[in-house]
Amino acid sequence: MKSTILFDVDGTLIDTEKTIIKSFQKTLSDTYGITRKAEELFYVLGIPGTKAVERYVHSEAESQKLLADWTENDHAMFHYSEVFNGIEQALEQLQRQNIKLGIVTSRTDAEMQVVIDNFDIGKYFDIFITASKTKLHKPNPDPILKAMEILNLLPQETMYVGDSIYDFQCAKNAGIEFGLASWGAKENPEFAKVDYHLKTPLDLTRLV
Repeated sequence: MKSTILFDVDGTLIDTEKTIIKSFQKTLSDTYGITRKAEELFYVLGIPGTKAVERYVHSEAESQKLLADWTENDHAMFHYSEVFNGIEQALEQLQRQNIKLGIVTSRTDAEMQVVIDNFDIGKYFDIFITASKTKLHKPNPDPILKAMEILNLLPQETMYVGDSIYDFQCAKNAGIEFGLASWGAKENPEFAKVDYHLKTPLDLTRLV
C-alpha cells in the first residue's frame, strides 16, 4: 500500500515539450546561429538546464548567460504548455483517498513558480523538491530522498511517477517503486524494467 506518490513535472504533469524544445531552439539560434531539429534536443528533457547546456558552453559565465536567455524564451513560449488530460482528475481523487502528493523536479524554484503561476495544480501537493533544494540532481537519488526525509516516508510506502530515464534511475537509486507516465514518455528499452506502466493518470488511483 502506497501512502505517498511523488511526481515529476515536465512530461508527467504538464506537457511542456513543445515549450522547452522551441525555446531552446530559439536560444541556440539567437546566440550561436545554430539550427537544431527537435529530436536532436530531446536529451534536454528531464535534466537540469545547467546539464542541458554543457555541450554548448565553455565557461560558467557563458552557461549562466545561455540559461538566462533560455529561461526568458521559455517564459515567452509557455503558452505552448498544457496540463495533460486526466491529471487534475487523478490528483483530486488521490487527495480524496488521503494519499500524500509531492513534486520532485529538475526545475529550479523560479522555474517551478512559472508552472504554479500558469496552472492551478500547486494546491494538490504537500512538498516541492526542486533543483534548487539539492546539490545533486536526477538520476542521483538525493531529490527523492530529501522528500522522503521531510515527509518521514518509508521506501515501501513511496512511489515516484515520471516520464524519463532519469526519473526511473532516480527512483531505483532511492530504493522506491517507479510508475512510467506513458502519456509523456519517449520510447526507451530500459522502460521494460519499470514497476508500473501507466497508460493514463487515472491508473494511479487503482494502485493505492
